[in-house]
Amino acid sequence: KATVSVLNWPLPPSHSPMSNVRRRKPAKSASPDRRTEASSASEDEGSATDGGVPPPPAQKKGSDLLMRTVFTFVMSYVFLAVLYVGQTLGFVLVFVCQAGMFKEIMSISQRKSIEAQIPGFFLLPWYMFGVTSLWTIVHHLQHPLVESFPWTKEYVIHSSFIAFTAYMIGFMAFVLSLKPTLPNMLGAISKKFARQQPSKGPPKQIIFRYQFGQFAWLHMGLFAFIVLGSLFYSNMMQGMIWFTLPASCIINNDSWAYACGKLFGSVPLIPTLSPKKTWEGFIGAWFFTMLWAFWFSDFLAAQKRFTCPKESFLVPIDCEVSSVFLHHDFPLPTAVLPYLREYLGFTDTTVSLRPVQLHGLAFATFSSLFAPFGGFFASGLKRAFNLKDFGDLIPGHGGMIDRMDCQILMALFVHVYVNNFVTEIGGVCTASGLAAYCVARMDTEQQVELYNQLAKELTEAGIKLVNGRAVP
Repeated sequence: KATVSVLNWPLPPSHSPMSNVRRRKPAKSASPDRRTEASSASEDEGSATDGGVPPPPAQKKGSDLLMRTVFTFVMSYVFLAVLYVGQTLGFVLVFVCQAGMFKEIMSISQRKSIEAQIPGFFLLPWYMFGVTSLWTIVHHLQHPLVESFPWTKEYVIHSSFIAFTAYMIGFMAFVLSLKPTLPNMLGAISKKFARQQPSKGPPKQIIFRYQFGQFAWLHMGLFAFIVLGSLFYSNMMQGMIWFTLPASCIINNDSWAYACGKLFGSVPLIPTLSPKKTWEGFIGAWFFTMLWAFWFSDFLAAQKRFTCPKESFLVPIDCEVSSVFLHHDFPLPTAVLPYLREYLGFTDTTVSLRPVQLHGLAFATFSSLFAPFGGFFASGLKRAFNLKDFGDLIPGHGGMIDRMDCQILMALFVHVYVNNFVTEIGGVCTASGLAAYCVARMDTEQQVELYNQLAKELTEAGIKLVNGRAVP
């Protein structure tokens, strides 16, 4: 019989978790009664083929490798298509990934047979998903929305209040859905409880525990995958380079960690969470990811497609290239000049670089030394619930969370880093329609104060207005 870990109460096999979650095979010494339903199903499939003989391990391994390789190329081409089309398709891809991750996190402890007896409870997480997604999308894309569709101004201004109201409706729906017991489960629960504590009767709080447990999973999923995941939108808004470069660093780091670990790995990094990861792979991947980021940032910065911010959904991307993406002469440290002159014949005292290349080194460092801990966290969560993968959405790769665990942390870092250290992005405050709408709603005193502040800023910058145009 399967066991509901959240409730600590045995239920019939029909109450087991969703069958599409791949679980680890139990140890040989484990009792047959404690095997998970997923592992039992896989054994049944193996025994049903080839006259009851499971496929040889070498054959299965080769098939898994082929499937993984095929879908690696598929994901690569999808990624390239997103880069070619630009931000709009990128927004769609991020939303699809968020939906996949949310589904997988909610399925870990989900019991369909229980939720089928609670009207509307199955739809509640997806209602909350829709509310939170709509709020985050409007929050991060308000500039191009207003520029492209002026009729959205009023909604954009009040989007936070609308989202809060919709959330409160969902919260009240959850409270009203709370049930102490379910008719179809009461008999099985009572028998078990009577054997353990015959004087107390059935535990009526058992369904409460399940519902509140799912409510906690819901909010963890909303925060980790919807709120934090929405930072991809913000990064893309500043220019596709702030999405492409960090994402490629994560992908390269993962590939180099595997290659260096296979070739030189001998010392486990965190054996309790990820036994196959080694210190040699960890450090080697950092080195090669730094080289990749330094070159790739220079390649992307030469193309407006990646450097221009998103200002409208209806107007093609075009902008004045920010100095962050242009070459500058950086002085070399005086301590290294003699060595460069002696061993490399390098006589210059400066080197021409794009500032974004230095930012790329920061991205490479984070993606190599810090972002992998998102994967270690996900590995710990899988081991806590005896899962092999979070899902089977991507054959050979597992679920969406298995592919995006490090990317979420990377998106958070890029958002914080760019807003703190990249001073010239270009187009950050380009929603002139939204700004004009806000100014029009001010009273006269506030408008005069804003005018004086703007005049002061222009004067300090050495700019004056002539016939409504800025003149140096």
